[in-house]
Amino acid sequence: MDPFSQAALGAVVAQASAQRKLGFRVVAVGAVAGAIPDIDVFFASDYFHNLQVHRGITHSLFFAPVVGPLAGYLIHKYEARRASVPIDPGRMKYWMLAMFLALLSHPLLDVLTPYGTQLLLPFSDQRFALFAMPIIDPLYTVPLFVGIYLAWRYRQQARVQLIGLAFLFGTSSYLGYGWYLGQAAKREAIRQLTEQGIGDAVVESFPTFLQVHYRRVVARTPTVDWVGYISMWRPCAIEWGMAEQSPQTSFSDVSELREVRIFEWFAMGWLHRTVVERDGNRVYQFADLRYGLVTNPKDSFFSLNVVDTNQGFEWNTQSPVSNSGEIGQRLDGLFESAYPNSCERPALASI
Repeated sequence: MDPFSQAALGAVVAQASAQRKLGFRVVAVGAVAGAIPDIDVFFASDYFHNLQVHRGITHSLFFAPVVGPLAGYLIHKYEARRASVPIDPGRMKYWMLAMFLALLSHPLLDVLTPYGTQLLLPFSDQRFALFAMPIIDPLYTVPLFVGIYLAWRYRQQARVQLIGLAFLFGTSSYLGYGWYLGQAAKREAIRQLTEQGIGDAVVESFPTFLQVHYRRVVARTPTVDWVGYISMWRPCAIEWGMAEQSPQTSFSDVSELREVRIFEWFAMGWLHRTVVERDGNRVYQFADLRYGLVTNPKDSFFSLNVVDTNQGFEWNTQSPVSNSGEIGQRLDGLFESAYPNSCERPALASI
């Protein structure tokens, strides 16, 4: 999720695990530990390298057990060196525990979003995602900051640890609710498609920007992709946008390009592919079906277009059919779309 959510979660995890022994300073350090795995974005050399390295080794399940205890040990040694009087050696184990848990909280939260997290590096670069939560959700993040405030407000009291545990339980329950809504949206989409005579589609639902109840639903057959939206606050009939895929054999000339291989791996199997002729050139279009605000499967926030020119292949990452007016309209009406008064209001048409 976003860095603020990650830092807030790391702080509350440190609060719940060690503040009673180490004081409020562990909450502040826990916030840094919770956010620091995203430092990987600074090591990317280009757009596609960023797709590879972000949520990579620093997000592995093996990173926190190695780096966390080491960081806790070093913090304890620094603390002991700066102290004017000897400090309890037993504090070291609490620093090690807090840093381990704060670092581990980062990939466990990220795996709930559609982006994909490489949990098993360096042994496997497979991406994992549960499609439960959007990248940014204030209803999740704000309570964590309340927990941090209470960690400071009651920093001298033993109950501060129980406060942290209570906020972890409440916010984790909300994450579970997001996963449940995603599964419910998927079941409802399958039901509606079956009623329309489409029973062989692979269906998944993805969270949308800022809204846990509003879901982007994708249905796929070997030749056609559908995209629609549904509010699980009040499920209504899904209005689908549809686009045919070009045959897989049409992409043989570009399938081994570095950019295409990375983009296909990044999309985790949710890639819409089409080939068109434009200005005398063949254009290979790739759109990540997990992201977008319109019902056209070709329109995505993550797109790759490879143009076969006389000088060779050229590429760009701009969606060729993006309609900024409709995207703006959807953003403006996002709350209304997520919480409709009735099912009578027509959805935006596909473009």
